[in-house]
Amino acid sequence: GRPVARKLDAERFLGSQESRKMSGDWIDPQRGRTTFAEFAAEVEASRADRRESTRARDETVMRRHVLPAFGDLPLAGIEPSDVSRWVADMVATGLSPAYVRKAYQLLGGVLTRAVASRYIAASPCVGIDLPRLEHFEMRFLDADEVQELAESIARRYRALVLTAAYTGLRWGELAGLRVDRLDLLHRRLLVEEALSEVRGRVSFGPVKTKGSRRTVTLDPFLAEVLEDHLGQYPPGESGLVFTAPEGGPLRRNLFRRRAWLPAVRRSVGEPCRFHDLRHTHAALLIDRGVHPKVIQGRLGHESIRTTLDTYGHR
Repeated sequence: GRPVARKLDAERFLGSQESRKMSGDWIDPQRGRTTFAEFAAEVEASRADRRESTRARDETVMRRHVLPAFGDLPLAGIEPSDVSRWVADMVATGLSPAYVRKAYQLLGGVLTRAVASRYIAASPCVGIDLPRLEHFEMRFLDADEVQELAESIARRYRALVLTAAYTGLRWGELAGLRVDRLDLLHRRLLVEEALSEVRGRVSFGPVKTKGSRRTVTLDPFLAEVLEDHLGQYPPGESGLVFTAPEGGPLRRNLFRRRAWLPAVRRSVGEPCRFHDLRHTHAALLIDRGVHPKVIQGRLGHESIRTTLDTYGHR
């Protein structure tokens, strides 16, 4: 009786496949044999919506952590248990929760596209335990601490520290600030351009969003600090306000290692990130009773929601 049962099973299977084709639920098993690496390359080629720095970061995470684990596997062969084990392994090797989540997001993005393109019926990225994100404590310095830090850092960076704390500009906006965007007579500067570093290559580009493009007024003392700074460290042919010792653009990691961290240790103590000077600016404005809408404008937040979510508890 077994061959008859087998024939029935086969007919039933073919019948179910036919009805799936009719209803549009059918997935061609051949497509599920496409390897993750092949499909991921197709997805990457079709994405044109990211900044260069984001693309470079995603490529690195993909190359180091996603492709070694899943690249050779057929799309249909990736199980939720494989994904869970992979996440656990990354956590065990000491990768940060944010990095693990980024890798998982890249894996999930490719598999979601595979479902949409009918290579697989469902994504295995379901019910996966992800590490909790560490909440970075923002550090707010008071005016005396800002002064102490500015006095502790190498002289050529004193104006950079004070400008960051009293304008709230982001690192890239400060490193990309050119002298022709600085109007010291009317005490204001125009934020239009930012410097970014991708794989050690420095490039200049427009600021992140429409809200980031802004005019920021300067306190009278800061206008004087900047005037002295430009007298001591002329911008040269690049026209940059803040430059490295050899005159070229600032490089974030070098600056952090050689100038920032030693000055922080000598003055306000760790932890203190350069970005905390932006938070400090917001805190100083809040302490002065400045309206959140004004703070939003100075920081270049696209929406007031961002400003309130970030600083509403102060």
